[in-house]
Amino acid sequence: MIKIPYAGYNFYHPDGWEIDRPAGIRFYSIIMIRNPFYYENNGRTIYVDRPAFLFYRPADPQHFYLRNAPYTDDWIHLDDESGEIDEMFVSLGLEFAKALVIQDNSEASAIMQNIAAEVRKKCPHHEMMMDLLARLLITKIADLKIESSQPGNERASRTLESYRIQFNRLRGRIYQGGEAARIGSVSDLANEMNMSVSYFQHVYKALFGVPVTKDLIISRIEYATYLLRNRNAGIAEIAAVCGYESIEHFNRQFKKLKGCSPTDYVKEQHMQ
Repeated sequence: MIKIPYAGYNFYHPDGWEIDRPAGIRFYSIIMIRNPFYYENNGRTIYVDRPAFLFYRPADPQHFYLRNAPYTDDWIHLDDESGEIDEMFVSLGLEFAKALVIQDNSEASAIMQNIAAEVRKKCPHHEMMMDLLARLLITKIADLKIESSQPGNERASRTLESYRIQFNRLRGRIYQGGEAARIGSVSDLANEMNMSVSYFQHVYKALFGVPVTKDLIISRIEYATYLLRNRNAGIAEIAAVCGYESIEHFNRQFKKLKGCSPTDYVKEQHMQ
């Protein structure tokens, strides 16, 4: 049985990020990096100009990074004493310690989001669910690899990548403190890019593996947590600063992302 002790979804680092583990870790790792990045392979530094997956076995050296630019990834650690993961990778044609670029990673990202949510729960069938989700993710990535190699997909990928610089700038802006609160609607962003709303949303999700609405919510709630820690203001005022007209709506989204209400969050901060 494959176990998933740790997982993270949409981990955002505005000034870059670096993982350097010369001796690896005790788990298998699957990382989906959503931006261009560098990684080391057999003593060589390789630049990957678009989002990609990295897979590592236990004790494989890990070194990947992007410095002085926004970095985002999803990741999971897998515990497998039976060797089934190695067998799956061989049978599905996946390689360890080598970047795998997939044209549209949104389906795989959705599975990783589900894993990150479930790993914190202790439901009656938790271990069985983790095992099934791990197998689903690995198999889905293998299928997406095949789809990406089909005729016509390379042309579509080039079209999407032509928007990369513009959309990277936009995503960086969304995560600049309170900027997300000042963005009126998705249609405003689409107009900035001279796109229809539906096509803008398609390109954004294809490039980053997450809907733009999700990024806006995450940015607003992360900014709210910063204000709750550092500003002597009421919750209603902070909700308004973060772009919420309804405090009830703010409370719901805060609890969904943080696992507690804003009031409980403030109490926890005061106790530390």
